[in-house]
Amino acid sequence: MLSLAEGFDEGLVEALLDPTLDADAILASPPDTLPPRVRARLTSPNLAHDAKTMLRRALDHGIHCLTPASPHWPVSMSMMPLRPLVLFVRGNLQALQQVPSATFVGSRTPTPYGLHAANAFATALAQTGIVLWSGLARGIDRIAHQAAVASRQPTVAVLAGGIDTIYPPEHTDLAREILANGGCLVGELPPGRRARRGHFPRRNRILAAATRVTLVIEASLASGALHTARFAAECGASVFALPGPWTSERSQGCHRLLQEGAGLALDPADLLRDIGLEASHSGAVALQLQLSGDAQAILTCLRAGPRPADLVAQQCGLTRAAYLLARLQLEREGLLTLLPGDLLTTSR
Repeated sequence: MLSLAEGFDEGLVEALLDPTLDADAILASPPDTLPPRVRARLTSPNLAHDAKTMLRRALDHGIHCLTPASPHWPVSMSMMPLRPLVLFVRGNLQALQQVPSATFVGSRTPTPYGLHAANAFATALAQTGIVLWSGLARGIDRIAHQAAVASRQPTVAVLAGGIDTIYPPEHTDLAREILANGGCLVGELPPGRRARRGHFPRRNRILAAATRVTLVIEASLASGALHTARFAAECGASVFALPGPWTSERSQGCHRLLQEGAGLALDPADLLRDIGLEASHSGAVALQLQLSGDAQAILTCLRAGPRPADLVAQQCGLTRAAYLLARLQLEREGLLTLLPGDLLTTSR
């Protein structure tokens, strides 16, 4: 009832989003300081009926409706500034409370540099067991969710509109993969509500408060990712940003965050150490994160045991030059051994 009275509008009614708010008291006696339209909704005789209708519509779409009193409510949002009053969720509710977790955001139109970095960081974090939260948007968000799915790790997608309609529509299949992989879709707007421009800042505050770490991979000075990062800092989360070419407009936002005190995201292994996760994983996993994707392709070919070197070169899917460079890296790391008969085997 309180969330319907707040209105799910593009602007936030901050007086109703105070985490210490007594909902029953507000409904019983709406303060005169509230906007007239909000007071009118709070005193509407249809408010309880409308709330039941909204819940029924959510259930008809297979959607859970959570409030701060729900056992599956994300703990990190319990006392956040401008806390949402409800969350609509489809999928695995357990994913909302899984830790460690991190928020992964960035440009909708990344450069090739940004695409490469996003894939490397997202894959490393997901393979370490970190649940990635992102916004299912084009660009960096999509890469984060895809990396989690490819790593068979749950991921949480926070939408700006109702989660019964996927936006952008070309990510409908990705949303299905997220659900099939044990992740979930989350939104503050009820079913049937389409997002407008002003709803994205509402979405971003949820992303910012959801985890204790926010990573920004490419962002312009006007990017919503900067708003997410700054709100995350206000909530006490650690913020990291990827540096880039000083001439790139897509890196200017990250450089501004670095000037404001964000942590420097140099490579996935360093980021894991900075957020204190290295000690909770084996040395083999930590070393694996530092290997290139090409080196991983060779190791994958050797999972079943020693194989002829020429066969590995054919089956790893690399060019001759890339194969030789990756093989050299593995040999230098002591992870690859050449046996008699030109057989390759892993050394771990």
